[in-house]
Amino acid sequence: MALLNLDIRCFRWIGAGRPDRPKRLHLAIQFARWSWVPLLAVISGTLAFRDHMLPPVLTALLSAGVLQLLVKRASKRWCAKRPFAVGLCDNHLGHSDRGGMPSTHAAVMGCVAGALMPWVGVGSELVLIPVIAVLTGWARVHAGAHFPSDVVAGLLMGMAFGWGTSHWL
Repeated sequence: MALLNLDIRCFRWIGAGRPDRPKRLHLAIQFARWSWVPLLAVISGTLAFRDHMLPPVLTALLSAGVLQLLVKRASKRWCAKRPFAVGLCDNHLGHSDRGGMPSTHAAVMGCVAGALMPWVGVGSELVLIPVIAVLTGWARVHAGAHFPSDVVAGLLMGMAFGWGTSHWL
């Protein structure tokens, strides 16, 4: 309950889900829905010029797929309510009412970022992936799909899982 109270205060403090800021809300909604596009663009650009990056990219995507399944199970088990479900904002993304802790989007993006971070020296454009992951988390919070702790937990889980699988494989 203490975490929920802290989340509600943070959610309100950052002004998430507020329709009185339509441009920011619109941007958050669009990025929450379409953040995979810039991620795919960075990965495609990397592969177009560095075919030796195919194994690390495949490792990142495969580990993100596995993590997605695990996080969905965890969020179903924890059943943490989402901001729109507790009446803090509208359901701007038309999301289901299932649990939101941890954020699957943040975990998947964090996983790809964590798995590819060791390769940033090979392709400097890969530094954009953690930026996209953080922006995705921001967008999911501002669109009312998640509380800040859902996103932070997802990003940390994802980064750790991605980094671990890239080093293990």
